[in-house]
Amino acid sequence: MSYQFNYQGKHHCPAAVLSCIDFRFWQTIVEYVHNELGIADFDFPSVPGSAKAINDGEPDGLAMSCVTIPLQLHEAKKIIIVNHADCGAYGGADKHESLDAEVEFHKQELLKAKAKILAKHPDAEVILLFAELIDNGRQIDILTIE
Repeated sequence: MSYQFNYQGKHHCPAAVLSCIDFRFWQTIVEYVHNELGIADFDFPSVPGSAKAINDGEPDGLAMSCVTIPLQLHEAKKIIIVNHADCGAYGGADKHESLDAEVEFHKQELLKAKAKILAKHPDAEVILLFAELIDNGRQIDILTIE
């Protein structure tokens, strides 16, 4: 079976979206990046825990290469890091006293990952997002972390 390839002669994209491997969130993340951030083309590497992989990984390890390679090879200018609620890499939602505590924990993790990326790639724009489960887990809300 053949599929249409829409990128003939193109090898650059404006962004990379680093997300967790969790299957429950990737479709919503892609829709958000397309619809809310207006970015149609992007690299989409996934590693367990997303920001956790940056924070706990080696300075030139796999997680950081998921940032470095899009910046260098595909000339991406933006790095979007997405953490999510109930992340097993962090121990799940039960590790936190409340949703607010979980959001605050992930905010700190995302900010730490951003600092590590900017230390290595000071010209990159780093956008931090958190996919929050709302309405008793029936919906996802994407929060911008600043």
